[in-house]
Amino acid sequence: MAVTIVVANRKGGSGKTTTTVNLADGLARRGKKVLVVDADSQAQATVSIGILPHRLTMTLYELLHLAASPRGLGKEQINETVIRNQKLFDLIPSKPDLSAVEVELANQTGRESLLKDLLLDVMEDYQFILIDLPPSLGFVAVNGLVAADWLVIPTEPSFLSMDGLAQMMGILYRVNAELNPGLRLMGVLPVKCDLRTNLARSVLAEIKNNFGEEMLLPPIRNDIRLAEAPSFGKTIFEYSPASRGAQDYENLVETILSRSGEQ
Repeated sequence: MAVTIVVANRKGGSGKTTTTVNLADGLARRGKKVLVVDADSQAQATVSIGILPHRLTMTLYELLHLAASPRGLGKEQINETVIRNQKLFDLIPSKPDLSAVEVELANQTGRESLLKDLLLDVMEDYQFILIDLPPSLGFVAVNGLVAADWLVIPTEPSFLSMDGLAQMMGILYRVNAELNPGLRLMGVLPVKCDLRTNLARSVLAEIKNNFGEEMLLPPIRNDIRLAEAPSFGKTIFEYSPASRGAQDYENLVETILSRSGEQ
C-alpha cells in the first residue's frame, strides 16, 4: 500500500513542483516504485520532465471526469494515462483544462474524494504517491489533501512566506476535522535557503519554535542548477548529481524514508 504525500503551500513559487519531482526521482533511485500526480493546472511537473501537455489526450482532468461519471473509472483508463519510462518514476500528467474542473463538477456528490477514489486502484502498484498541488485552495487542492497520508509544506525563508505557512496549518486543521482525520504533517521544508544570512537563520529558528525541531525538514540551499534542470526536462539528479541541490534533496529523501517507515 502506497504512502501518499501531498506537497502544498498557499503561496505560489514556493518550490512545490521542484520538491515533488526531485523527491520522486530520489526515492526512485533508492529502488522505490513512485507515482507523481500533477494536480496543478499549470502542469509544471509535467513540463519539467519534458512532456508537453497539449499533446496529451488523457490527463488528470479526464480521469476526474471519468471518476465522477455514472459508469465510473476503471484501472484500464488510469493505466492509459500514466506516463512510464520517461523517468524512473511514473506520472499522471496535467494540462490547463484542469482549472475548469471545479466549475464542471460543482454539483458532484462526493466531489472531495474523487482523487482518493481514483488512486485506490493503483495503491498496490506503488510504494510512494506524491501529489503536486496548486497554490489556490479549490476543488483539486482539497481532493489532494483528502487523498494524502502526509503533508509537506515547502517554504522560502522569508517572513512573508510565514503567512502562507500559517494558512496551510489552518487548512490542515480544517481538513483533519472535516474530511481526512488521517492527514499528518510530515514537516516544513525550507527551500531557496542561504544559510549565511541572518534572515534565513531567524526564519528557521521561528519554524523550530512554532512547530518543534522534528518538524523542520533538511533545508534545500540556493542552487541555480535547481532552476536550470527543468528547462532540460531533467531532475537535479540527472542534470547535476554532484550539486548542492542534489545533495540536499538526497538528505530529504533519507528523512522522508525514515519518517514514513519505508526505510
